[in-house]
Amino acid sequence: MLKYSETSWKHETGFDIQKYRFTIGTISPSKVSREQQTKIEKISLVAFLSEDQKKPFIKICRRLKQNNKHFYQNKNLHATLFGFGPKSKQDYQAIKRKIYLFTKSRKVTLTIKIDSIRPGSAYNGNSTLKPIDGLGNGTVIAIGDVSHNIEFSNYVNSLTKYLLNNKNIKSILGKNFRRKFPNVWITLGYYNKKDNFKIDTVLEDIFKQYKRLDKDFSFPVFEISLVKSKYKNLKYPKLIQKFQL
Repeated sequence: MLKYSETSWKHETGFDIQKYRFTIGTISPSKVSREQQTKIEKISLVAFLSEDQKKPFIKICRRLKQNNKHFYQNKNLHATLFGFGPKSKQDYQAIKRKIYLFTKSRKVTLTIKIDSIRPGSAYNGNSTLKPIDGLGNGTVIAIGDVSHNIEFSNYVNSLTKYLLNNKNIKSILGKNFRRKFPNVWITLGYYNKKDNFKIDTVLEDIFKQYKRLDKDFSFPVFEISLVKSKYKNLKYPKLIQKFQL
């Protein structure tokens, strides 16, 4: 069984966080596999990785593919700031304008630090407050704990408050809008299977090698992009606007 800890939200609202300890021994990929192929066009604010930044992650994905032919590597590797969901053009244009004003007035140098590569957590229903012990959701993620990404986390939380300070956008997003997780994460890929499977010793050894990562997995973020896509993994994204940090 692989053992991990994860920083997640402590309450349904606000920015209080709590660390959970859990194990993963079984992968349950069917739900995520279906979600990745959704045809509902959604809006996201993301930081795309450059070609150089992708290289160490692509090597890991190749190992996972060699281990299991059902592993599908995401091509557009990115760190997600927000998933806004399906939005009308009028709504996302209002959001775009506020993001532009925020980024223009707050110039920063942000760095993302990835701590480990591991199976993605599974949760009950739509809640992301506490992972289910023993079960992975079928994704493989590169994750950076909020404690090692304080500047990035504070920047995104400040943007959250800035957006909700606008009455129109608050009505669009809801008063309790926030990031899905407080951590930084990059979804490297997912297992495109219907059936659950146990993590065998070979796959366990692969994940154990990437449980604590070095400086090669720390990189700067110079711009963020507002995009829309019919796929959860941002396959064929349509750019709405880029914002320089």
